[in-house]
Amino acid sequence: MNESQLRDLIREVIAGLMPQRVAPRPSSTTGLVLFTGALLGFEEACASLTRLNPQMSLDWIQTDSARRVLDQDTIAGIGMTPADKSLVASHDLLIVPTFTVNMVAKVVHGVGDCLASNVIAEFIMSGKPVVVVTNAACPDSEGKRSWFPHMPSGYQAMLRKNLATLRSFGVQLSDASRLDRAVLRQAGDAGGVPQPEAPAERVVTEATVAARADGAIIRLHPRAIVTDLAREAAAKRHITLQEGS
Repeated sequence: MNESQLRDLIREVIAGLMPQRVAPRPSSTTGLVLFTGALLGFEEACASLTRLNPQMSLDWIQTDSARRVLDQDTIAGIGMTPADKSLVASHDLLIVPTFTVNMVAKVVHGVGDCLASNVIAEFIMSGKPVVVVTNAACPDSEGKRSWFPHMPSGYQAMLRKNLATLRSFGVQLSDASRLDRAVLRQAGDAGGVPQPEAPAERVVTEATVAARADGAIIRLHPRAIVTDLAREAAAKRHITLQEGS
């Protein structure tokens, strides 16, 4: 046996000792992804959907404004399936990765004057899980503050109230970068994909808390930084800040 044959034999032995990688079992959960024309958080939300797509079946639709504003190649690159006419009945949950202030206001006030607002309302009234990204609609998000640094306090209060009303409907609010985690958590609660344990947070702000469901647990890194506003918001909504060790 020469040196080359010996190396090949060693590689075969090592490969046999290594644990075999098992492909994740496809989930029976089917999600409908609805894009509206919000730019803030779009890229982060698409990255989340790309991570989520192998774990459940995702169909998608978009509003006319989304078609004009959002990068269609980026959406196509996620690999989702265009939805057919059965939008609510054939899907277990709804995901809104780009949610405009206008669409939030319509849903909160029961205005069903377009396909998107009617689909969202029907999911809510049917008691099906709904997960929405709030980067474009939350006055406390980094992007919103950057775009509108002089937003009047009264207008900020109105936007927060609308999001609070959405939450009271049972809608799960999420930051774009955490969308996949929020969806998996909702799917797990509904008996679908089990939710992996979320990583410990290193920095917790009021926006971090706003993206969690009432009564949720936020795991903290041992040296986590938690703002005073985050602690106040967590206390109001019975969210536990679990200290790390």
